[in-house]
Amino acid sequence: MHDTAAPATARSQGGATPLTTPKTRLSFTDPLPRTAVHKAADAEVLLTDARRTGTDRFAIAALWPRDHFLRHRGTGAPSDPFLLVESVRQAAILLSHRFYGVPDDHPFVLCALDFDLEHPLPPRGNHSPLGVLLEANCVPTTDSPRRFGMRLETRAYVAGQYIGRASLDWEAMAPSSYWRVRSRGTLAGNEVTTNKEPQVTPLPPTLVGHCHDRDVLLGWEPDRAQSPGLSWRLRMNRDHPVLFDHHSDHIPGMLLLEAFRQAALAGAPQMTAPFMQLSATFTSFGELGFPVTLHARVADPETAGKYSDINVTALQRGKILASAVVRGAFAAQAAEHGAAC
Repeated sequence: MHDTAAPATARSQGGATPLTTPKTRLSFTDPLPRTAVHKAADAEVLLTDARRTGTDRFAIAALWPRDHFLRHRGTGAPSDPFLLVESVRQAAILLSHRFYGVPDDHPFVLCALDFDLEHPLPPRGNHSPLGVLLEANCVPTTDSPRRFGMRLETRAYVAGQYIGRASLDWEAMAPSSYWRVRSRGTLAGNEVTTNKEPQVTPLPPTLVGHCHDRDVLLGWEPDRAQSPGLSWRLRMNRDHPVLFDHHSDHIPGMLLLEAFRQAALAGAPQMTAPFMQLSATFTSFGELGFPVTLHARVADPETAGKYSDINVTALQRGKILASAVVRGAFAAQAAEHGAAC
């Protein structure tokens, strides 16, 4: 798709509502080619169009399926906030290639991500996709001519209503540079791809907001005595159609984010979805063939009220892979948003 204007309309619960920015009209009709956002399955592409609206400013259109990211909410529940996260991740890739000249063969490295919802996402009251407008601003994070680093700041709108913001920091690297970075750790190259992660018994799906074992990313530690409290082993199903949509030489960032969400739910049973805020930092590559432990704790149990902050950390071989602060509503305020199996 080329950067040309095209009229479009996005349908909301109340009917057809145009989503536009000044002097910009976006198409909400068909998803972009999956290669434009580094996806293997057409069904996983959320973006439909993008236009430049100023220097480093863009308008991006997305269509959200009504029962997705991992299909763990009922008909009357709000859309999954991780659809916003995945839309911003795809937008970073699309803008890099289309507007900043990043070659197609460059791997992308996720450095940090956060979102803050001011309003719950609209419920999936019917089966039509939900049109979403992202107003985006790109901010360079490095001055080096040999590195491409950006921070993408977005504001999200549904049917003209502002629903929240999300941002993402990433780098795009030449393949040779990427593999130099990947080889800096202590693992040999053949270990990265040949080792298989150990089998882990999953937690009950309802404990982490799901309906099926396939979607559960947390399992019991083999020796619970050595890991007291809120500690679990990461489970990875490399045949998962969403979390492993395409081949990866490391643990995908979106998989770790979903594991953080599940750890927050398991660590604070009185808390339930939807999550209103999340802030995550990624510091190391996670190797697919070695165990990962997740730890969670309530940030301040003495002052927990309507919302609670949960600190979650993922560790592998003594190294922190990523950490996050997850904020979610307590069951008393959001009990109707649990899984419907």
